[in-house]
Amino acid sequence: MDISVVQRVIQALELVYAPDTPVNERKAAESACQQLKDDAQASAYGVYLATQSNEFPPMVRHFGLQLIEHAIKYRFSTGKTASKGKMSAEDLLQLRTQIWELVFASWTDTQDPQYIREKLVSLVVMLIIRLWPCAQWADLSAQLMQLYTQSDVRRELVLRIWQTLGEELLVYDRDTIAAVRKHELTNGIIGALLPQSAVAMLYPNGYRLTSDKAAESSGGKQATLIVLEPGNEDGWILRWAQHAGELAQQQQNEPMLLLLVNTITTYLEWMPIKAVVATDLVPRLAALLSVRSDQVRQQVATALEIISRRIGQAGDERDAILLQFVELNDGAALSAIAHAYATTLSAQVDEHWDDASDALKFACSLAQICANLASLHWARKNAQNPMTHPERFIELLMAMSRDPRYSVSVLVLGSWTTIVRHSSLSRLPQVTAVFSALTEYTTEAIFQICRAAQALAVKSQTDGIVDETDMDQFDSAAEFRVFLTSEVRRRLVNIVRDMCNIDPAGFVGWILPLLLPVFSPENSSNASVIEAAFMIVDAVLTTLDDAEQRALSEGDEDIAAQVRQARAPCYQLGHRVVEFSANDPHMVVRQLQTLPSFAFLLRPAAMDSDEARALLMAILQKCAATLKHPLDGPNVRDLRLVARRSTAALVRLAIAIPDSLMMIYADLSQLVQSHIADPDVTRTVKGHLSEFQLALIAGASRTLAERKQLAQPVVQPIIDALHELMPALQSPTEFITLLGLPALDQAYAQGSISPDIRAVLEAARSNRAQLGQVLTTLYVCLNRTIGDRNSTLNLVSLWNDCIGDLVPPILLLIRCLHAMWNPAHYQHLSWQSQQAHGLFGVLDMTEGERQSIIGGEAEADHTSSTTGSQQQQLAAETHAIQHTLGSLLSSAYKCLGRLSCVPDMFTKVPDLADNFAACLFADAEVMAARHWRHLLSDVAMPMLQNVGNWPGMDASTHLDQSRDTIGCFAASWLSPLFAFCTNKLDAEWHTLVTRGMTPSNQASGLQSAEVSVTDEMVHEQIVRDWTRAWSQLVVELLVSVARWFPDAAQIENELASASRVTVSLTGHGNAALGAFILSSADALAGTLTTALTVLKYKDAVSVQRVQQQLSDLAPSLVLISLLPMYSPPTPTHASISNAYTSRIQGSLTAAEDACSSVFTWLATDLTSALVDVLRDPFLISQQTMALAVLADLLFYSSSIASDRVPQHWSFRNSSGNIDQRAVDNSDKIVPVGDPGLVFRTAVQRTMAHALQTANISAEDVANTIIQLTTTSAKRSRALLRASLHTMLAVEKSQLFSETKATSKSVDSQLTRNAPASWTNKHAGNSTSVLDNDADFDLGSIMP
Repeated sequence: MDISVVQRVIQALELVYAPDTPVNERKAAESACQQLKDDAQASAYGVYLATQSNEFPPMVRHFGLQLIEHAIKYRFSTGKTASKGKMSAEDLLQLRTQIWELVFASWTDTQDPQYIREKLVSLVVMLIIRLWPCAQWADLSAQLMQLYTQSDVRRELVLRIWQTLGEELLVYDRDTIAAVRKHELTNGIIGALLPQSAVAMLYPNGYRLTSDKAAESSGGKQATLIVLEPGNEDGWILRWAQHAGELAQQQQNEPMLLLLVNTITTYLEWMPIKAVVATDLVPRLAALLSVRSDQVRQQVATALEIISRRIGQAGDERDAILLQFVELNDGAALSAIAHAYATTLSAQVDEHWDDASDALKFACSLAQICANLASLHWARKNAQNPMTHPERFIELLMAMSRDPRYSVSVLVLGSWTTIVRHSSLSRLPQVTAVFSALTEYTTEAIFQICRAAQALAVKSQTDGIVDETDMDQFDSAAEFRVFLTSEVRRRLVNIVRDMCNIDPAGFVGWILPLLLPVFSPENSSNASVIEAAFMIVDAVLTTLDDAEQRALSEGDEDIAAQVRQARAPCYQLGHRVVEFSANDPHMVVRQLQTLPSFAFLLRPAAMDSDEARALLMAILQKCAATLKHPLDGPNVRDLRLVARRSTAALVRLAIAIPDSLMMIYADLSQLVQSHIADPDVTRTVKGHLSEFQLALIAGASRTLAERKQLAQPVVQPIIDALHELMPALQSPTEFITLLGLPALDQAYAQGSISPDIRAVLEAARSNRAQLGQVLTTLYVCLNRTIGDRNSTLNLVSLWNDCIGDLVPPILLLIRCLHAMWNPAHYQHLSWQSQQAHGLFGVLDMTEGERQSIIGGEAEADHTSSTTGSQQQQLAAETHAIQHTLGSLLSSAYKCLGRLSCVPDMFTKVPDLADNFAACLFADAEVMAARHWRHLLSDVAMPMLQNVGNWPGMDASTHLDQSRDTIGCFAASWLSPLFAFCTNKLDAEWHTLVTRGMTPSNQASGLQSAEVSVTDEMVHEQIVRDWTRAWSQLVVELLVSVARWFPDAAQIENELASASRVTVSLTGHGNAALGAFILSSADALAGTLTTALTVLKYKDAVSVQRVQQQLSDLAPSLVLISLLPMYSPPTPTHASISNAYTSRIQGSLTAAEDACSSVFTWLATDLTSALVDVLRDPFLISQQTMALAVLADLLFYSSSIASDRVPQHWSFRNSSGNIDQRAVDNSDKIVPVGDPGLVFRTAVQRTMAHALQTANISAEDVANTIIQLTTTSAKRSRALLRASLHTMLAVEKSQLFSETKATSKSVDSQLTRNAPASWTNKHAGNSTSVLDNDADFDLGSIMP
């Protein structure tokens, strides 16, 4: 050991921690510290620096511990022998002795800094993970037991060791070796923590099977011995529970008691249920609820909550947890919970709690325990009641349900739904006895909730309405109101529904006298009461409707009779609701939302009665009366909302009772037409009235021909209106005139609006409104009549007849809108004003668009103004045109995307492919980036999803026809779209990375009260939105391809068993599109290559989407690309091989002098992209998935020649030596020898540069890859992570580490002919001394 090195490190650390050190000097000091970590003597230096007797400052000692940690983490070899520069198990055992000495010196009665002690604990745990249980460390429990009995300080040390070990194994994913050795370590903690009697019960033979399937060559699941240490018969968990009970009785040493409970809690998710029962852990923990310590009680409640979530798999385990709580020791645990809950109530909270908020949190935990016991255990499916005295548990549930603190009661209310719906429990006398009280409370609570929500909405006094402590748990009163009106109210309403389901006639007879008086004129201004009443009415009526439909389908005459008995009084309720009148528009809206619930009283079978006909006419008249409203005034927005809800109510009625309404269709049609012709009815309402008509026609029990005949008069005005505007869509110049821009130019030039100009502007305003309304109406009608592909409401054939009249004008409109961004289309016009040079700013982003992008609220009104000064009127007109452009573009995109569901669009529309390509690319270079998100998601995506995949068409029987249709349509624009979006996004992301990004908004909006949103941030969000829409389209292509292949595990099983697997064409994705892509070399290459470009972008959402799909598809492609390189052993295997390879275009899987294109893409391009993800600090969250894909590629590449596929597949080209020819220095991969080995070698060559820069030797990676191919797929991912750990971008200090000199390469047989750069070690790439240690937090140790 060189003492001068120690002195230099101490000096460097002083510079690092000194607050006034210049940046350059600080970086140089950090670099010097980093270099020492890669020294072969790093652990020795670490021990010397960390030794307490050497009297170094705490920061130096802590860095010494970091040196030891780095050596253990990165230098320990998981193989049987350690390679050069690595630590073997023997080296680690020697280091263990030195670490124990450091531990003993620190964990004494002398106070040592807590962060030093915690770091020493983490080092001991790292040693345990790597060495235990094994022959060299068979006495761990005995060593810890000796420490446990020495002193309280040593007892704390032992507990922290066990707690940290549990967290590393069961909670966190920080130590990769823990994942690799998880089976062995689990065996160790079973033998150490559980009583040996419980171990004998769980594993009678003393052996435990692996949890995941190992390699077939290893004999399937492996059985390993559970080592039991003498003297540890009780096990640690029982020992801790007993010790905690003793401390609780003595009411002393609260910190130790809390640590004991925390340590037990760490293992509760893992602990076998039989062991929980054998140790009586539930009553032992429940007894601690009486401890007078807020922290201890809360942690005990957390522990019990974890246990209550545990669900037994079979046999006695199914009821074991429930009985531990409610039956064992005469329900001691349940009694303890009830007593502890009572201390949180307002009468006792001050006596037993220091803080009311802590009491509320504790009560919530106890309520969650009871809810879990009720929902997950007592009321589980097909369960019988195991309790002898359930009334005690029911009493506690009822008490918690009535808790005025809604945060508590909401947790238990949901469990009543599962109990009431349970076929067995709902008949128990003890349960039915509380139904009446539960119903009364629930109904009353709904009114209370609405009252509280109303008070919070108007910001009035809430004293006596809500619990202040309850409300304080939320960030704002608005957030608390949302909680009340969503979560709490939903659970209360569900209980009302369930009570009504049990006894429909009785419930209606009870509730009706309570509801009828509410709808009296005296309550017309009591919004909260009316809101609650409407809510209950809606719940009761929809429940009766569901019950009737269910009774009819199941033939349950008893329920049907009860519903019939309940119908008669409901007519009276219906008239009372319809006749209710209120001046508050919001109350009218709620009334209109309730009206469709009466549809179950108005079905065709009931229309013979006068009551039903009278109620239907009353509902229709109510809706019609609210369709018209003044077009201006103080309440115009509210009245507009009322009119919209009226049309929504009509549409819901049309969907629910179309045949009843068809009886009066002539009158309804006349009513609709009169409103459409009425100038006082807004265009929006008129559009939704057309939607109402079409919804009614689509659902009617008429023949298709009859429905088309009825729908034609509704659709034809839309077509006529669109064609009326066609002349203005023939060129950008004509479209600019339609918008009124030339007249606006004249007005700006004159500085005033003359009567002639005003007339032109008004005509243009009318044309814009007409065009916008036509598109909006068309879209809602398409949505209503095309619907789901399996829906009976589908009227696709209606649109087939007129598709040729709809698509061309929409395409023309989109081209005109896109052309607006190209000055070449309007510069030649005779503009007079200065504002015309920027086209008056109408192409700029509106505030509404900006708010939509950043997650804010959109603009409320965009109408033109005819009042104010001339300049104000011009500005308003400009703003209206600006908004119209965005609205037209959005509507046109959505209409075109929806029309792609119509099959004849792709055959009856002339030159569709060319015109669509022109829409995409004619002015793409100058179009605003913000529109590409919508163009991709609203147009391109639906086109690809629907072409060849139309409603009613079976892709498997019309495959050739559909594939040809796709080829004719997509060939002209799909490949150019790949190139365009890739080039544009590459440039945008390069600019963002160069400029610097805002990592906080990678996956969410930007809107925040504390954030000032700049134009740069908005542009970044636009690029992210574009990227995410693009990634979604790419995923759709990959999903469509994946439909033609099962996953890799299924293919491997098929090859192993020589039995065919039928590939189902059902599910997500477009099977015809997938067939087209696989048959086209350009399409498949473009899809795969584009998918990899998405992985380069610094957007975790997009990368996650694409990686997820690649994780399903790429391993299958590995096997399929290898099949042509083997000779099948039997005709059946040859048939299997041909079945897969025939689905991919032959040129992509052909392999003669070099490996196939797909093979090369997987081994080089995909591997390189995955490695880049691993190295990207912006994509740390995606590393796990990237490792999984890479591990699966390597794992399945060995399938055909491995013991997992027992038949011998000979190599088609077996001459030569793979080490000499397979990996040359050219780009060609030569298929000589075992193709799987060729693939893995090519993968290693692709990774070479990244391995070298991360200081990873080729020999270590080669050994890991050998293990990957012989272990299970699940374990292979952990092995790969352990091998590549230093390469991951989580090593944040690599962002500012200096480049170090390379060391001598390591020669190995596998890499003898690989590029020299592969084995050149690149030193100094470990983490920073400042930020690599989550435990070392100065803020937590300073006063």
